[in-house]
Amino acid sequence: MKYTIDTIRDVSIKLGEAYRGKISNIGGAVVSTAYVLSKIEKTTNISTATLDTFIETAHISPDISDILSRNLNGLWEIVLSYIDMFDSDILEEVVLYDNSYFKMSTPTSLVELADGILETNEHDKVLDICSGVATFPVYALQNTKVGEYTGVELNFNANDIAILRGSLLGDNYSFVINNALTYDYPTSYDRIFSNYPFALKGADLDDCRRSLQDHFGIESTYISRCSSDWLFNAMIIRSLNASGKAVAIMTNGAAFAKPDMYMRQYFAENGYIEAVINLPHALFAETMIPTTMIVFSSNNKSIRLINAENIFSKESKRLNTLSENDIQSILNCINNGGVNTIDVLPKDMRDHDYNLIASHYLDKPVVEDGVCFGAVIKSISRGSQVKPELLESYKSIIPTKYRFISLANVVNGSIDIEEGQQYITELPKKLDKFVIPGNSIVLSKMASPTFRSAVVNCDSDHFVIATGNLYIIEIDENKADPYYIQAFFDSAAGETALDYVSGGTAVKNISIEAVKNIMIPLPPLEEQKIIALKYQAALDEYDVLKRKMKKVLERKRTVIGNKG
Repeated sequence: MKYTIDTIRDVSIKLGEAYRGKISNIGGAVVSTAYVLSKIEKTTNISTATLDTFIETAHISPDISDILSRNLNGLWEIVLSYIDMFDSDILEEVVLYDNSYFKMSTPTSLVELADGILETNEHDKVLDICSGVATFPVYALQNTKVGEYTGVELNFNANDIAILRGSLLGDNYSFVINNALTYDYPTSYDRIFSNYPFALKGADLDDCRRSLQDHFGIESTYISRCSSDWLFNAMIIRSLNASGKAVAIMTNGAAFAKPDMYMRQYFAENGYIEAVINLPHALFAETMIPTTMIVFSSNNKSIRLINAENIFSKESKRLNTLSENDIQSILNCINNGGVNTIDVLPKDMRDHDYNLIASHYLDKPVVEDGVCFGAVIKSISRGSQVKPELLESYKSIIPTKYRFISLANVVNGSIDIEEGQQYITELPKKLDKFVIPGNSIVLSKMASPTFRSAVVNCDSDHFVIATGNLYIIEIDENKADPYYIQAFFDSAAGETALDYVSGGTAVKNISIEAVKNIMIPLPPLEEQKIIALKYQAALDEYDVLKRKMKKVLERKRTVIGNKG
């Protein structure tokens, strides 16, 4: 690149000024204008009387002439007004490098990282799945004369830009307009790159699922639930030759979410996953979705997981980027391992749902004398999911021996219910299985923002029903004291342990199996009871202070008008 991105963008903006308000596809017109002007500047004996005569005398290929005709139809006078304003070098760089008009273009630093991983050579056949505006070949392959490059893209306007750019890169660049998930790839490839769209839905996915199911022999129940990320990943692996390598960018959720577990299992246990890099946030201008880079190849015995979330440089107040040093640091982790790196065998992933997030293994809580929480649980169940209207029909305005609690009542390790509230007249038969046994723990299914828990202490004459997103956990009191367990959950170590086994993307959640797998410290019962008494004393103090605070707040609200 001869000019800076800022200089290229300035020229692009000047070219686009005359098109604003006249056409919708300004980006296509700007790049087409720059392409035409660069040809005029570099070539003699070209007629510029009309767009058609330019195409004819400049010997423009049929595919590019179609693009120019679409993007510059009725705009030829504007194109001619820019002649002699810019030299051919800056115009060609506008064609190649300016992405300011195009949404969801791959960040160039990620392309450079992928290029460092792929190490493409001059004999390779390269496939770019969802090639967009050809950002990958422009930044990764411009200085490498590859054997053959194919880009597959569904967006017509983006593919037009890619074809214009490819024509400046070389003769062996071809671009196909097609659905990347249903396209019949004619061959296998040595190197594949893909920055595919996230969270796709639609009938095309069902066709793709059936095709991949037949190819890999994956059970239909496994592939029917997976995200589009893993459909693209499977398509990549299917198109990769035995000695090839591929790089894809997917969502973090695809690296650990339950619906994708079986796809992760299949490709991990069959040796297709070489490395997984958890990327820094805010690399993409158009989305804040956390992303992961995954590397595919064949015959991998272990998977190298890299936490690169903190390896970045600031590009602007809102955006991050990867500097040359950042890219080298990540490549060094891939090649040599390091502090933020762990190699995991597929068999060791089985108890972790084949989680591909490095921090899940690197930041595993260390619990002395730890046991699985499931070892001290007598029973665990989900709270009632009855409709609110049913509870409303049983509500009582006077105290009864039946009460219900929801997540909103679990506050700071205790059950907080307004006096006289949340009583019901009777216990419907369909709700009796949700009665909380005395001294049981309720634990929230979702974090808001952290997981909430409390011991529910009720006598044999009163019944409390758990509703909403709560788990009811009855503790084997011969093995553990419930208030000791609650003291652990309420501690910093307990918060870390709950976070560790949780899943979810936007909102963390925890499954019953994950609850059972929480590692808890379990000293002798006598020692637990001493800690439990201290915790109960702290709860009593909190309750006294809460009551005092309530009175203070009530008094504060009545200062005006109170003459006493």
